[in-house]
Amino acid sequence: MPISYIYERMIREEIKKLNKPVTLKIFTSSKNLKESVKMLEVLDIYQKASNGLLKIEEYRLEDNSTLIKKYEIQQVPMILMTSAKDQVIIRYLAVPMAAKIQPFIQALMILTGTPNYYENVIRENLNNINPTDIKVLITDYCAYCSTIVSICSQFALASEGKLRTSVIDIMTFPDIGEKYDVATVPTIIIDEDKKLIGDITAEELLNELINKTL
Repeated sequence: MPISYIYERMIREEIKKLNKPVTLKIFTSSKNLKESVKMLEVLDIYQKASNGLLKIEEYRLEDNSTLIKKYEIQQVPMILMTSAKDQVIIRYLAVPMAAKIQPFIQALMILTGTPNYYENVIRENLNNINPTDIKVLITDYCAYCSTIVSICSQFALASEGKLRTSVIDIMTFPDIGEKYDVATVPTIIIDEDKKLIGDITAEELLNELINKTL
């Protein structure tokens, strides 16, 4: 399906804010060819509009068993945002379009040194937070999903690896939506045992993370 001109223009405008180089890893597969091609097409727009600052490394599921194991890749296509130590911070099981464009580029910018709005509050509470996996289940046209993705991504980026965020489009991966019985988006799953639904605040999410240690 052709990429909307509006979204393509939004990508080109937003990616201009990137001012330092950053590399993304994307895992694709011939078994999920349609979605893999779509994700590559969208990332190509990001890359071409980035003035050479965004680099994309593609790895085929069928040819990279060592990396699949290293990065714990279970479904594709998947984009990885990694730290300077090659630690996975954010996973995208979602094509960065529509409501996902701004939080996606925001995360890229924070990876390259742009200030993180939640860095101080996360660092202040880091000793009270256990290592946690956060899944954010969304759709393209959800009114609140962009804000929730932004909060969870910034939390992960500020947490020195204690928090890992996965952004999952349940229209692309309906099996994941069914697994967690998602009826409303956004839905946040914390470590498989806590479900938060709807437009929660950063403070509410932080309290949930801290309460897990109590």
